Amino acid sequence: MEQMLAITRAGELRSALNPGTVMEVFKRFAAIPANDCAPIDEDGDGVLAQFGTCGFRGTQEFNVDLTRQFIEAGEVDAPMWHLSCTFYWDPTPDTVALGSGSMWSFDSALEEFFKNAALLPGWEWAMGADEQPKSLEITLGKV
Repeated sequence: MEQMLAITRAGELRSALNPGTVMEVFKRFAAIPANDCAPIDEDGDGVLAQFGTCGFRGTQEFNVDLTRQFIEAGEVDAPMWHLSCTFYWDPTPDTVALGSGSMWSFDSALEEFFKNAALLPGWEWAMGADEQPKSLEITLGKV
């Protein structure tokens, strides 16, 4: 996580905005146990990989995202938190043609999940793209 935050703080180092690097850091972050979460079989701690073109920030953008979900332990309607890392690009005909997709980690080992996440069409494009993302947002919010 510290590496992820260091990458973001170094905004002037645009070459550090590398989706493959962030995926590797996120994979290490996801492997750290979250002891105060509901059990995994209750979806208490999991990772979502997703991509697509949408207008969440007021204009159409292509994005790839990794989100770690935490559900607090001990309550029926326990609070849920999402920590997300989202890369944004201006859309192109190629990125629009990728469509959208997502997958959760709940049904696989983390190593297998991240291997498959990297093969999602949007993530595969992002990690091989010559064009640097225009931004990376790291957010933590209660859902």
